[in-house]
Amino acid sequence: MGLFNLLHRRKARKFEGIPGPKPSFPMGNAGAFLDKTRQPWEVCSDFAHEFGGVTLVWMAGQPALILNDPDLIGEVLESNWTSFYKDAPCKALAPVITRGSLFITNYGKGWSKGRAENPFTTLNQEQFLGQQIEPLQTVIKKDVEQFIDRSTSSDIDLYWDMQKLSFHAFSQVFWGQTFGDDVFEWFQNLARTGDWRMQCKILPMLNIPPVRPSFYSSRSKWYLMFERLVKEARKKPVADAPDMLNQTLTHGGPELSDAVLAETLATNFFGGVFSGSSTINTALYLLAKHPAESDKLVTALKTDLGEDGSYDLEKLLGCQQLDFVLREAMRYYPAVPLYLRNSVKDREVKLGDHTLPPNTMLFISNYYLHKFSHHWLEAEKFDPSRWDKGVAEENPFASGHFFPYGRGPRACIGQEYGIFYTKLALATLLMNLKVDLDPKQKFNQHFFFGVMMPKGLKAKFKPAT
Repeated sequence: MGLFNLLHRRKARKFEGIPGPKPSFPMGNAGAFLDKTRQPWEVCSDFAHEFGGVTLVWMAGQPALILNDPDLIGEVLESNWTSFYKDAPCKALAPVITRGSLFITNYGKGWSKGRAENPFTTLNQEQFLGQQIEPLQTVIKKDVEQFIDRSTSSDIDLYWDMQKLSFHAFSQVFWGQTFGDDVFEWFQNLARTGDWRMQCKILPMLNIPPVRPSFYSSRSKWYLMFERLVKEARKKPVADAPDMLNQTLTHGGPELSDAVLAETLATNFFGGVFSGSSTINTALYLLAKHPAESDKLVTALKTDLGEDGSYDLEKLLGCQQLDFVLREAMRYYPAVPLYLRNSVKDREVKLGDHTLPPNTMLFISNYYLHKFSHHWLEAEKFDPSRWDKGVAEENPFASGHFFPYGRGPRACIGQEYGIFYTKLALATLLMNLKVDLDPKQKFNQHFFFGVMMPKGLKAKFKPAT
């Protein structure tokens, strides 16, 4: 018996019968997740191919299960979700997005109240989204003009510039205005701090706060600015203004304090800027690799939405080819490919045929299931047409083999907006620009703030002809 097995045999007995890679002293299987040539979700997928839907791994002396079985994932995220809680990255992000945020609050009275009072719950989403098309187009087209001007002398870095475009768009939707580069830098400073803490897990475990003075300066200016905007808007809210701030103040359910409303709307940036820009860049890359699909989409956009761009929500959401392309992009490279849960601390939990000890760590990835060859025909092929003939209806968002926004009650509360935004942004870009993106560039998956961000993609933009 090896030294690792000798030291941890009591823990291991509770997971007897679950296959997994052989652990080694002292790190167990943690080395596989530290390999810089493979991302964590790729490692989870590798283990699924080798060991099946449940894999036992050891993170140093801590046992953990990797779930790649849709039924077991459904138990954790849906049917028995209150028996599991979110441990990581809550401690890491608590100084960044505040402890009351839905993203890091666990199930209970506070979480239920926050979910019920969130503007994404209280506002009529169809009406709200319908009001965003024209102001969003205006903001995106402004960035588009800058892309075209800058492309005459240099490439556009899609990693940074699409984040900034999404940040401008989110500012308009939620606050009714766009913010300058200084505010974007505050946001990036907070996000970088959160990402560093998420990846350097020892600091949150020891409850060590961030040490950089620039972080505290950015955090103070970030939240104070939003509280000031809420206070000003509350004095004289505009009922017909389309932004979420004014809509919440005039039409949105129970009254929230200035601080809570400011934090709720500010968190939307962290919840969507990275995933939204990731999905758009992924779609642009895959379309560049498949020019026939790109031409097909542009033709459909002009036909379904009209070349003048004066479409409504029904036409945008009804453009089938746009829907298929984005679904396929999210299937192929999901922006959020990894979720973490723990079984509750106070009791054993039943999961399928297994009984989990209290506080068992679970890795949940959609990456393997999104390309599961027994479910998807030619799973490794980018093929938007696969979603035709009832496949989209058979595989809705948050289903067993397709959950880019998560599953169950804790799925992204802004999913409906996220789908809307990526559709509108991609449609606006492709109808106003010719994107020159070399498909030979490597699609470098980069993990940032819990999101897969393709890094290093360069492009040039020209006016659409």
